Amino acid sequence: MTYRSRLLLYVGMLIVLLIGMMTLSFKAARDVVVQGAEERLRHAVQRREQDVRAERQELLGYARIIADDQRLQEYLYIILELGTSRESLAPYVDRQFSSLPHDACLILSRRGEVLLGGQYTQVAEQARRHLESSTDGYFYFSSPQGVVMVVMAPVVYEGQRLATTVVTRTLDPQWLGLQENPASDYLLLFEKDGSILWSSNTRYQGMEIDTRAGVLEVQGQSFQLRQVALGKEDPALPRLWLGISESVLVNLLDSYQRWVYSFSVLGALAVLLVGWLMVRNFSKPFSQLMHITEEMVQGRLPVMHRSESKTEMDQLVNRFADVLDALRREQTRVRRAHRKLQETAITDSLTGMYNRRYLQEVAPGLFARVVRDRCYLTAILLDLDYFKAINDRHGHPGGDAVLVHFSRLLKHNSRASDYLFRIGGEEFLILNVAEDTGSSFALAGKLRELVARSPASYRGMEIPITVSIGISCCRGASGEGSLSQLMRAADKALYEAKSNGRNQVVRHLSCLEPAIAGPRRGSLALVGSSAAEVTEN
Repeated sequence: MTYRSRLLLYVGMLIVLLIGMMTLSFKAARDVVVQGAEERLRHAVQRREQDVRAERQELLGYARIIADDQRLQEYLYIILELGTSRESLAPYVDRQFSSLPHDACLILSRRGEVLLGGQYTQVAEQARRHLESSTDGYFYFSSPQGVVMVVMAPVVYEGQRLATTVVTRTLDPQWLGLQENPASDYLLLFEKDGSILWSSNTRYQGMEIDTRAGVLEVQGQSFQLRQVALGKEDPALPRLWLGISESVLVNLLDSYQRWVYSFSVLGALAVLLVGWLMVRNFSKPFSQLMHITEEMVQGRLPVMHRSESKTEMDQLVNRFADVLDALRREQTRVRRAHRKLQETAITDSLTGMYNRRYLQEVAPGLFARVVRDRCYLTAILLDLDYFKAINDRHGHPGGDAVLVHFSRLLKHNSRASDYLFRIGGEEFLILNVAEDTGSSFALAGKLRELVARSPASYRGMEIPITVSIGISCCRGASGEGSLSQLMRAADKALYEAKSNGRNQVVRHLSCLEPAIAGPRRGSLALVGSSAAEVTEN
């Protein structure tokens, strides 16, 4: 085989290789983007289902508040058992419970008679039917305004069930719009028989969707849909769907595909040009190009120096250098994206702090370091006081705002050597390696005082917060210690701070010097840092 034939064969192989690499690159990028969008939709659906359950539990709590009112129970007993007038019932209920956020409130006697809320005839009829067939505390039904969420609580007086309290909330277009911004990439809708009844974006109402494929295509836009479970499966009830726009995804893939095709064509032309030049000048530049090609086949992107000469071969060398630079930049972007994914896996999405997974990864290295340097590892365990009450009063968005505010305080006032973790709910952890434990005690006291005088802000309201703190230590000189032991000791100190009235800093006996602590291995001993030292065996 002649040199020219072999060269043509090599050029053809290079073209096939280049096109294959671009095709595989496009396929891999497409799979990553599509799978990421599907995972994003799945998590969004789970969040919406949790929101619906939380809203239903909140509404059930309102119904129980009304049903457990003792004076209301006495009113109903007098009305139902003694046959007195019910005129004072409605004013009392309105005066006592009008501030509760609900759409309708009814009281049905055990015989199904409407004692309060006679104007809500459809709700009353649906409630009677449900009470005849089931004892569940909630159900849904469809109305012209939307899907109505109904919760019920029995009114029991002296062991006798007198009536049933019925509280409703309508999941209408306004509710859908509050759940999802109409301008966002998400779409929340109710569908029945393939037709959209209500939607967070009103322009999609009345349109048809393909429920089998889970796709909505209209006006040049495409949404991938997934059903959101309401908790009750009723064929007659409209189904709730959450959709994510695929337009951005499609445009991104189209743009990337065009880039791949263009790059493949340009790459093929460049390879042909290389072959033609190599036929004319197969000297040192030829050998250099062959070497670069072999490096690319092996998956490496070597640095290729450009030539100042204007000859054809030198220009081709420079073009290959440009190709390598482009591939290297693309490789850098891929690595950066991979690092970002790794960072996401070890951080909490709400606060940006490290999560429990990263705590398990970094702990062995910290224990090895304190043993090697014979210093201290301190664990500062922080727990927001009365956080459940904050959640109950302001809802989960308010609770999230408090957590974000608290995490910012920790970040802005901690030390550069501190490791900050959110290990669950309202519980946070600070780990630090130091020569002594005094700085950690000072930091804990500073944080407690700072939190107490720095209320969180939510919707224009100030939410006062306090924090209870437990501190434990591991001494490298002992050569012993594990994360579970350190956390248990800190948790015991935190429990002591909670038991003593909260808004306190308590340190475990492990934080004392051996001469002070004495030989008390195995005993539970806590030392309060904000008051006199206390030891509890």
